[in-house]
Amino acid sequence: MTYIDEKERIRKLAEAALTKLEGTLPGSSQMKVLTDLIEDLDEDSYTIMVVGEFKHGKSTFVNALLGRDIMPRGVTPTTATINVIEYGKEEKASVHKRNQTIEEFDTLDILKNYTADDDFDSDEIRHIKLTVDSTLLKNKVVLIDTPGVNDLSEQRSEVTHQFLPRADVVLFMGSLTSPIKASEEKFIRERLIKNGIDRVIFAANFMDSIDEEELDELTEFVERRLETITGVHLNSLYPLSALEAVEGKLENDAELLRYSGLPELEEEILRRIESGSRGEEKIKNFTERLVNICEVIEDEIKTASIASSQTITELELQFAAIQKWFGDLAAQETDLQNYLYDREAEINFMVSKSLSHFGERLNDDIETRIHTFQGAAIKNLVENQLPMVIKSQFTTWIDQYEDKIHQLLIKLEKEVSQGLTRSFNQSIQLQKNQRASFNHLSTIPIFDAKSGNAHVKAGVILGSVGSVALLLGAPFFLPIVGMAGLPYISEKIAEKQLAAVKPELIMTARQKVNEMVKDFDRQLSEYIKEATNDIRDRSLEEFKRLLYSYETILNDEMDKHHNETADIKKRESKLEELKNIVTSYRSGVEIYG
Repeated sequence: MTYIDEKERIRKLAEAALTKLEGTLPGSSQMKVLTDLIEDLDEDSYTIMVVGEFKHGKSTFVNALLGRDIMPRGVTPTTATINVIEYGKEEKASVHKRNQTIEEFDTLDILKNYTADDDFDSDEIRHIKLTVDSTLLKNKVVLIDTPGVNDLSEQRSEVTHQFLPRADVVLFMGSLTSPIKASEEKFIRERLIKNGIDRVIFAANFMDSIDEEELDELTEFVERRLETITGVHLNSLYPLSALEAVEGKLENDAELLRYSGLPELEEEILRRIESGSRGEEKIKNFTERLVNICEVIEDEIKTASIASSQTITELELQFAAIQKWFGDLAAQETDLQNYLYDREAEINFMVSKSLSHFGERLNDDIETRIHTFQGAAIKNLVENQLPMVIKSQFTTWIDQYEDKIHQLLIKLEKEVSQGLTRSFNQSIQLQKNQRASFNHLSTIPIFDAKSGNAHVKAGVILGSVGSVALLLGAPFFLPIVGMAGLPYISEKIAEKQLAAVKPELIMTARQKVNEMVKDFDRQLSEYIKEATNDIRDRSLEEFKRLLYSYETILNDEMDKHHNETADIKKRESKLEELKNIVTSYRSGVEIYG
């Protein structure tokens, strides 16, 4: 099955389960969770990111894909911002700034004010979002046009690196006229290979500038060069004329379009959309969510079945226990918050300790570079070389520890789910033929703040909602790296004077690095705090939904007993039918997922 077919299959199963719940267990806690899953399936998008050096025709290529002349293009570098292009019948633009503000525009013409030749501070802008009426985008495809990877502007290259790991397909735009320069090789080795070479499509622009008899030989040369760099065999390198492609689309010239090489590249992009590795990851996530939802529904069916066979006295005792849980929830929330404070402090301690060591190593490296620096251009050292070294090492730290921090947060989310499940199951035991009294429930703490361990299966209550999903999709932003204020005497300095300048330069550089590490530590602390708060809020929301579900089930059964209108056999038959259907759904997604 293709990615799109798999998504549709899961969506139909979720819709069928929701319909059955509405007719059998209308108070189920999983009705909202199923609705959320269906909405997520509907909103799921597929991201294609176009990267490459300046003047390689990326924006012209994006225009060709869109079939519209929207992105600024020309012989000089044009794109100066990250441009995120989504589908929308109402075409508009919004400028998302680093200070969290957003400027809205009802036209796409504002792009001409944000090119490389324009006088604006590109470091202030995170990205520009465009909604465009294009056939390609209707299928939940998002295009990302980027500045050149050889752009040394701090924030622009930073955001490129932050978007890159989250792209489903990365199209690397090279050039047949200047194949694979050193800066391109560096980008491929350090960024593309790290994020999964299987998601990369290599294209080489300016085919129209190459003599036809030289094209095959030059294409083969670039292919061999790329295979040497990546260490993998390329199925194909796609030679392209982005200019002829966009002209062919705009003029509806099929012959020109065919010569441009675009149709073959579009077919490959479509193939990746339908069978890419990121698509498999998404399908796995959607499948796990549906399986966990089905498990919770099965528990609710069991509860309803047991409740239907109990006496009115037993039901009233169970109902009283639920009511007591609601009454004690404020205290339980306090226990949960205290537990999360401890876990947050532990994560922050580990992060701060790692950053402290990182800062020491970075300071030693900077000091060594200044000590060993020889020459006259000290201004270049201060304003270019040192910032690049610092930024590179910050990026390396993020690459090394970002996933580890996220795994700690995911583990914490599971422990919260497990703790609530354990405490609830210990307090309220809906078991057939049980005659236990719930008039004097013992106080059972949800969490042991000392241990931080849990062994109950994760997701029983939360249904794998993924309470930190949005946060985990958010990247860590690099600190602004600049050496303004570091002392230097002049761009040219005599070597005998350099020795006198170095101690002051080292001292000031150390101060700057320490400030950056401290500020980055503060930002990460805020990030972790936001994540733990989100875990708390979403976990409690899901848990309350479960309590309301049990309350509704018990209420319904008590009403039926009181009114003596319940057809118990019919009720049990309907529940058994629902159980069989849900079990088949779960086994189905397990087999095919």
